[in-house]
Amino acid sequence: MTTQSALLGLLIASVCGLVYHLIRGGGLARIGLYLASAWVSFFLGHLVGGLLDWRALRVGPLNLLPALLATVIGLVAGDVLAGSEARRARGTRPRPPDDPRESP
Repeated sequence: MTTQSALLGLLIASVCGLVYHLIRGGGLARIGLYLASAWVSFFLGHLVGGLLDWRALRVGPLNLLPALLATVIGLVAGDVLAGSEARRARGTRPRPPDDPRESP
């Protein structure tokens, strides 16, 4: 893989991550999550496509079809594993009372 194809891959993966953020929304941490998961999954998909010798939708040395499929799977998996921002903001469980005799 040449430097130019690596930069093109980073650009394509970044666009995928940012478009996913526009669709799903979220804060600054979510942008970082989506970008990181898009970059990692894009290049893992490219690697798997090369190992499986897929020739569909190649752009120069980039295996674009398996890379894009892996990016979509990686973005959805990262979003599901990170959980909802609303749930994280309100907390997952209520705090127990300090003294059980004081609770109504």
